[in-house]
Amino acid sequence: MERVNTILLIGRPGSGKGTQAKLLSERLAWICLSSGERIKEIRDGNEPFSARVRAVFDKGTLLPDWLADYILESGLLEIEPYVGVITEGFARTEQQAHHYADIIEWLGRNLVVINLEVSEEEVTRRMVSRSEVEHRPDSNSEEKIKARLAQFAADTMPALEYLRSLGLVKEIDGEQSPAKIAEDIEKLLSV
Repeated sequence: MERVNTILLIGRPGSGKGTQAKLLSERLAWICLSSGERIKEIRDGNEPFSARVRAVFDKGTLLPDWLADYILESGLLEIEPYVGVITEGFARTEQQAHHYADIIEWLGRNLVVINLEVSEEEVTRRMVSRSEVEHRPDSNSEEKIKARLAQFAADTMPALEYLRSLGLVKEIDGEQSPAKIAEDIEKLLSV
């Protein structure tokens, strides 16, 4: 098997995907592509459609698949195929998972999908805490958190199952400390 040079972090909202993407990017010196971070930049900026993004994001609902697809496509096309890349916030629906896998295959990248397994109770606790510390409008109420978890179950679980059917998914216990999770991911990748 060729060396993995592309990681997709997937898991429930609040499972630590963004944290792990940053940690792994620093530790492995890989590029990090995050749809969530880019969308937050747009939300907080003065781009022509920032107000529209702000309105959708602040309700705690997902933006259109095509926006995440655009962020992924434009980001990956800027990176040499041999350079390591960590992605998170993509493949939120089964259609997106098909699109993501097609892009990766076409670019000749070697992918592993890391599912950060965290219970709904734990991610709810984390999201409440994160909302208080980071003033996150997308998870500042129990209703928004429940809606995001329901959306994950309805949309992202089928995407995860599709990626599993391709033999790409590795499970990691996401309820450990961030450092231990990063260590487990590095062991899994043999880096």
